Amino acid sequence: MKRVVIVSLTICLFLIGGFVIISSDFLNTDKDTLKYEGWIYSNITELDWFEKEKNNYQIGDKIGEIKRTSKSSLLLWSFSSTKLAKGTVLYNTIGTKEGITPLIILAETENGEIFYYRWLPKE
Repeated sequence: MKRVVIVSLTICLFLIGGFVIISSDFLNTDKDTLKYEGWIYSNITELDWFEKEKNNYQIGDKIGEIKRTSKSSLLLWSFSSTKLAKGTVLYNTIGTKEGITPLIILAETENGEIFYYRWLPKE
């Protein structure tokens, strides 16, 4: 009887845990994110609220390039991304002080397209 209860509880835990993981954003592979110095940045280029502010952010100093692309935002290392190609150049914005983690990072692809990534604190 004890064994049946333990097996039943284990199955329930797996089912509940699986539901929580699937229903959360935990396994979302569509996220366009990059990691820089331990911080996760999300692409905000196409967001409505950002359209008016885009012109306020101009390319500053180069901070590096994307070194690897990952399918999961859980497996990101510094200078890796879920969508940007290897070799995409990353820039600070003008006015970002040295030693301060930038709020916005600009990414310039090989064809000259600019994407804006914003550091978003954990929710």
